[in-house]
Amino acid sequence: MERVFVMPDLGEGLEEGRVVEWLVAEGDEVALNQPLVEVETAKAAVEIPSPFAGTIVTLHGAVDADVPVGAPLITFDVETVPAPAPAPALGPDDGKPRTLTIPASPAHGERRSGSPIKATPPVRKRAKELGIDIETVDGTGPEGRVTEADVQRVADRFGHNGVIAVAVHQDLGSRLEPVDDVRRAIAATVTAQAQIPQVTTFRTVDCTALDAFRRDLQVSPLPVVLAALCTAVRDHPLLNANWLEDMIEYRDAVNVGLAVDTDRGLLVPVLQDAGRRGIAEIAGEVGRLASGARDGSLALEDKLATATIAVSNTGSYGSEAGTPILSPGTSVTLAFGVIQPRALVVDGAVEARLAATLSLTFDHRVLDGATAGRALTDLVALLESPERLGGLPR
Repeated sequence: MERVFVMPDLGEGLEEGRVVEWLVAEGDEVALNQPLVEVETAKAAVEIPSPFAGTIVTLHGAVDADVPVGAPLITFDVETVPAPAPAPALGPDDGKPRTLTIPASPAHGERRSGSPIKATPPVRKRAKELGIDIETVDGTGPEGRVTEADVQRVADRFGHNGVIAVAVHQDLGSRLEPVDDVRRAIAATVTAQAQIPQVTTFRTVDCTALDAFRRDLQVSPLPVVLAALCTAVRDHPLLNANWLEDMIEYRDAVNVGLAVDTDRGLLVPVLQDAGRRGIAEIAGEVGRLASGARDGSLALEDKLATATIAVSNTGSYGSEAGTPILSPGTSVTLAFGVIQPRALVVDGAVEARLAATLSLTFDHRVLDGATAGRALTDLVALLESPERLGGLPR
């Protein structure tokens, strides 16, 4: 039986492909998934595999010829095969080498007519996962019921799970740059920290009181948030704790690791004993540490001090929220998003008020979600209360 394989849709609105090289000739016997032709599009060069096992009857299109999508590409002489399915669209060009997968037709044999196929829902699901049309499977179970073993036998026979891989080669115009020591250290740290089971919870904070309070003190919002965080730590000591495998370490001193964006990458100098400092002193230390991180003048103790909790001021570069990763030796990282007008419900009415998002990432080995949520709720309540803000050490 002759079957015609048409030029598949290679995605992103492409209407045709140019034949670069035929990898088979008329009269050749080909196997399923054997590369047939290299086709070039405006986006990539693609090797298209055979959707059938059989004999090549006709190659439609000479080398360098443009073949429209949907036009005949190859005619096969086969036994009984399904019509090929078109390729899915390529995703956005993100500058990375990709593999295009062309789904094979789910029919692997002759579809039977007559009574419905008997198979349980799990077996039908497994057939779908493997790209097998269950109507083509001979059942060996009671009363001809199709079993999972029957489905697997068909999948093993055809040697694939319903997809045909096509290598896509792109001219990326890329370049290579050596990794410097700072970037290598950052990579090693975040890779190690990513192994910790960590979760992020979020709260919106009405910053009306915070903005008025910090303006009276002539400081940025960050020192006030740090002072409030130290107060929250006293009420929720697990925020400042550390996992030690067979025990949890509670720390008295609140040493805050401050994420600082520099030309060399992310650095985290440590504001030591923040819980014993007033807002003005915290503001001075934040400025000194940030400047030192950016110009390379940090003192050795600022680099080597152990952080017990970490803060990332993501609002400094306009970010509304984030999911910060934990810093080494800590169980909590707090991200403070940009303060900007938002629609908030106040006393049953919608008002435009200054607000920000607090993102609290926590080590789930140390804190449960409810514990972290209550701590974050208390922190938000403090930042929204003029009376409680006024009680912070200045």
